[in-house]
Order: sequence, then C-alpha cells, then structure tokens
Amino acid sequence: MRLEQKQFVPFMIAVAAITMVVIVLSSFNFTNKQHARFVENVVESDSLTTLKMRVIGAQDSVSIVDLKGQKSILVFWASWSEKSTAMLDEIRLLQREADSLQVIAALVKDAEESLEEEREYPNFIYSDGAHFFNYLKVPGFPTYILFDEQSNVLKSNIGYEKGIGYDSLKVYLND
Repeated sequence: MRLEQKQFVPFMIAVAAITMVVIVLSSFNFTNKQHARFVENVVESDSLTTLKMRVIGAQDSVSIVDLKGQKSILVFWASWSEKSTAMLDEIRLLQREADSLQVIAALVKDAEESLEEEREYPNFIYSDGAHFFNYLKVPGFPTYILFDEQSNVLKSNIGYEKGIGYDSLKVYLND
C-alpha cells in the first residue's frame, strides 16, 4: 500500500503520537516496577539492619542494629543534589525535636572528598552508602528508610517533595 503525498504528514504525526504515548506509559511502568522492587528488597532483606557501612573519616563502621533502642533513619543522598540537601534540612529539624532520632547519612554517587571537613549536619553519622544503595536497588535519591527502636522498618520514601521529610516523618516520631 502506498500513501499519497498529502496523507504522509498526517500519517507520520499519528505514528509519532502513538510512539510518544507508548514511551511515556513504558516509563511510568518501569518507574513503578523499580519502586516496587525497592520496597520488596527492604521488606525481604535479611541483612538490612546488620549490613555495615563504613563511617566516613573514621575507621569505624555502622549498621542500623548498632542504633537499637532509638529510632533511626537511613538517608541515601548526594552532596551535589539540592533535593538531597533539602531532605537533610528537614530531617535535621526533626532530629532537633526528637532527641533520640539517630541519622545515618549514607553518601551515594559522590566522592568522599566532596564532603567538607566542617559538616553541615554535625549530629549525623556520615557513611559510605554506595554498596548498600546498590544492594537494595534503590531507584533514586534522596531516599530514606525509618526504623523503630527494635530496628524494624516503619516507613520508606523515594524522592523529595517539600515537607515529605519533616511532615510525614513527624507522625512516626510522635508515637
């Protein structure tokens, strides 16, 4: 079958529109699968609380189980990401209000040298989180996982929107 010249442009526009719809739907489907796989990995991981992360600038390592007895939050972040910094700012506010909250700031997709000697969040435990980030197949950052006093997962979140750190976590910390 041959198209006449006057039908070619509308035909190409229709093909382009259909292709665009398929790409957009595939992208949403892929993102949803990544998020579901991450949540599944968090729930099913036997070593989630025991996996050691090297503390940056020290010979020590830290794991979630080391913080048992206090609520703790593991935040995957990058120093060059504005959204990561905004998330850490909100979590710092929470930490000031809830003295018992321990924060592990797990640096990913970053060189340790990018961290300044004078840390902006002095009460955070800074760790090299790249291995753990890959192990859990985290689809993006900033991402956090909140743990209760017995090191059980209370909540996890991928990405950042204003208030997502402070407002949504405050509910769990007031319990």
